[in-house]
Amino acid sequence: MQAPITIYGGPNQNTVVQTVMVGRGAIVGIPAVVNNPCLQTPPNVCTEKATYTTNVTLQPATHGYTITYQRCCRNNTISNVANSGTWGSSYYITIPPQDSVCNSSCAFISDPPIVMCKDDSLNIDFSVQELDGDSVYYSLCQPLHGGSQNNPAPNPPGAPPYTPVPFLFPYSTGYPLPTNPTLALNDSTGLLTGTPIGVGQYVFAVCAEEYDSNGVLLSTLRRDYQFNVMVCQSNVLSNPTPQDFQPNTICNGTTVTFLDSSYNGTNYLWLFNDPNNPGASATGQNPTYTFTDTGTYTIQLILNPGYPCTDTAEVTYELYNPVNPAYSYSGPVCFDENLITFQNQSSNGGNAVANWDFGADASIQTFTGWNPPPIVFSTWGDHYVSLTVEENGCEDNFLDTVRIYRRPETNVSVENQVGCAPFTVEFWDSTITDGQVIYNWDFGDGVLSNDSNAVYTYANPGTYDLNLTIYFIEGCTDTITVSYADFITVYPSPTSSFIADPTSTTIYTSNIEIIDLAADPTDDIITSMGDGSIYYNQAVFNHSYSDTGWFEVAHVVINTFDCPDTSKANIRINPETLIFVPNAFTPNGDGKNEIFFATAVGIKDFSLKIFNRWGEVMFETNDPSEGWNGMHPGGKEAVQGVYTWTVFAKGENDKLIEKRGKLSLLR
Repeated sequence: MQAPITIYGGPNQNTVVQTVMVGRGAIVGIPAVVNNPCLQTPPNVCTEKATYTTNVTLQPATHGYTITYQRCCRNNTISNVANSGTWGSSYYITIPPQDSVCNSSCAFISDPPIVMCKDDSLNIDFSVQELDGDSVYYSLCQPLHGGSQNNPAPNPPGAPPYTPVPFLFPYSTGYPLPTNPTLALNDSTGLLTGTPIGVGQYVFAVCAEEYDSNGVLLSTLRRDYQFNVMVCQSNVLSNPTPQDFQPNTICNGTTVTFLDSSYNGTNYLWLFNDPNNPGASATGQNPTYTFTDTGTYTIQLILNPGYPCTDTAEVTYELYNPVNPAYSYSGPVCFDENLITFQNQSSNGGNAVANWDFGADASIQTFTGWNPPPIVFSTWGDHYVSLTVEENGCEDNFLDTVRIYRRPETNVSVENQVGCAPFTVEFWDSTITDGQVIYNWDFGDGVLSNDSNAVYTYANPGTYDLNLTIYFIEGCTDTITVSYADFITVYPSPTSSFIADPTSTTIYTSNIEIIDLAADPTDDIITSMGDGSIYYNQAVFNHSYSDTGWFEVAHVVINTFDCPDTSKANIRINPETLIFVPNAFTPNGDGKNEIFFATAVGIKDFSLKIFNRWGEVMFETNDPSEGWNGMHPGGKEAVQGVYTWTVFAKGENDKLIEKRGKLSLLR
């Protein structure tokens, strides 16, 4: 949205110099605030403002300039103007003649209030900011008319002079609304005072006249404004939060944060009435105060002190220190001798009552008193013991666990006590205990371990003792040692070693010699050749494979203690690599020798190419089973004659083969 603003000049200020269309800035809401804390702003009051800004360069003029904007029309509900809906507004400012120093006009510092409360005294600041050091004189003046119902936003706006808006009797420039005392504007400070006594909407104007040091009037700034006088409701209620809504303050010591639940309070005065600190007070909304002792206190909250609408309320708080229950216990905790003494360590003010609950398995299940007699528990395990302490209505509970331990026992077991070197043994400890323990295993060969379930490998043959010492360091403290003589037997293991010769050969020379290198004469030998053949107790023998491939030979040696050892070797039997290429073929349709093939055996990569006498490729393939039918690549029969061929191949043994030759095509 744009507003037409016109600059007038000339002797009578009625010559249009320039009209500019100025864009509207952001719309800003002006809150309806009542400065009197005793009064509540009426709802549904809405006022907004926007600023129109532009830059225009003007040369100093003999008669100066008038910058003006007009808008119609005013509210129909205005009380001090007859037929107010037909009257508009003119807003203007003047630039002095020959203003070569660029005098700055005044600007009002703040927005006036939107709402005035009936019977509430006014103190409204209409002062302006003046940047050039000139003098300012303030006065109540008359609003000016502009525009019409048929032309609400004249473009261009009319030239001065402007028609004053007439006040409806008995209102006037100095008495624009009903007040008692009458409105008064301080001509030096711009402070407006008075008390409205009539409800309604009223327009009036405040003028700030700017004079230079010679007393020459430079410019007049006029604020044309509408005041809304309403009946404002007083709604002030002091309401400090009762202790019922802060139950955690009763048994939490003498420091309390008080909470305000009042209505429409702006100023606060809390009186704590602490007899040991007379006059203790606070002015915050939610103050924190530490009383000098426990007890019952009456706290007062005075809302808006010094205003006519002040209100006072009081609450009572009982303050006690927390009881903080706690206990310790001592005595033997082994089940067969347990006798537990409890010591109450709760903090209190001297009037506390203690109630104990030891559970169903205790010699005394419940007890009332500060320190109970010694307690015996009839079962081992965890027993929950509860202590409840009450004082001045403050109660708290402390729960802890007393553990009664079984008398420890121990034993050792293994899955197998006899084995062949290296022999790995897993030891299981079957200790019965309810507390922490430390293990010390002695495996009989100088090696020790602190693992609970130890795993140990005996490297050397022999018979070994086993000793286990357990230190019980929690509950029933004790040390138990168990010893087992000749507990582990480790037999010697044989050694398996052999030669397989050769380890790589072809199917046509697949005879492999096996030679044992380490077996004793008393050892049994079992040799598996990997193709299903097994040889028993043969230290030297030969074996022939009937197929190609990889074969794992396992050579097992077993001594007289039934301890085995195995060694292995891998044998590779390769297919024989052969390539045969014929020298002629007859693709004449008689069904004999129609296709030219290359026969390949033991090949994993293959390439065949056939060329004519000019080097042109007539046929090529990577598949040995695919042959040439004597046709030209273009689809016609190749001519009878001599052709050359090349074969490149890689055998299963990775041997590279390259052959070249000639063939005759006969028809």
